[in-house]
Amino acid sequence: MAAVERDDGVVPRADLLAVVAGVAAVLTVAFTPLGEWRTLAVVVGLPFVLLGPGYALVSAVFPRAGDAGPGPGTSWIARLVLSAAGSVVVIAVVGVALDLTVWGFQRGPVVVALAVLTLSATAIAWYRRKQVPADVRAGATVATVRARTRAAVAGDGALGVVMTVLVVVVAAAGVAAVAAESSSQPSVTEFYVLGQDESGDLVAGSYPTALTAGEPVTVGIGVGTTQAAGFDGTVAAALERVRVDGESATVTESQPLGSFDVAVAPGESTVRRHTVRPSMVGDRLRLTYRLYERGSESPFRRVQLWVSVSR
Repeated sequence: MAAVERDDGVVPRADLLAVVAGVAAVLTVAFTPLGEWRTLAVVVGLPFVLLGPGYALVSAVFPRAGDAGPGPGTSWIARLVLSAAGSVVVIAVVGVALDLTVWGFQRGPVVVALAVLTLSATAIAWYRRKQVPADVRAGATVATVRARTRAAVAGDGALGVVMTVLVVVVAAAGVAAVAAESSSQPSVTEFYVLGQDESGDLVAGSYPTALTAGEPVTVGIGVGTTQAAGFDGTVAAALERVRVDGESATVTESQPLGSFDVAVAPGESTVRRHTVRPSMVGDRLRLTYRLYERGSESPFRRVQLWVSVSR
């Protein structure tokens, strides 16, 4: 595709503004009551997850129009293909990084991490485009997008516009169908750990980090569900000695610290206090809680704290 027309000195930012708008939409849906409408969450979140982080990354790496594809102009097809691959890489890195933190691979932390990385890469992309000559800058200006849209609607391209709209409608219908189908599957959306402050209240933070062998320590374990049938299962705790090799972690020693049953009504959440008495001694041990559905031998969710235990 040929390079878009633009005025000298104008940084093409229509595509970058679209990425920022996508981040705003995802954050709005994820952290407001709109997120309870699962179809809307999938329609807004899925395209962003598949393309948003990767497109921001590609734009930051390739500020020139011809860098990401053949020819001197902006190759949108090449950039979208690279964006899909880049998003997979970003999500994998975010997942591995969060899995080693107290937050774990949960929806909220994942959305926030992807939003921060995407906005950071978008800012870098805008800055790098500004540094290259105006005639080779990648992207499209807002004026160009507006003019081409007006020309396509009013001119001979009306049939193409109608076909594009039909394709978008069909794609949206397919996404909605996937969302409706997935909404019937069990979905525990919350599994988290709370620390105990000096007054004995359970709060986010105040996580225990320095423990003494044989001494009790109490944390709060929260479970919430959105599935219509509620949730019935078990939470199991263990203190683990872990060997980390690159991006992989291997448990070399484990001390079970008890388990308890948990039942949550549809759309509700519960927090249970759990007291452990570790006997394994060492630095950077992993206090791990795993959530199991009733009858399942594989954990459904996992949260963890990194602690040290001394005698």
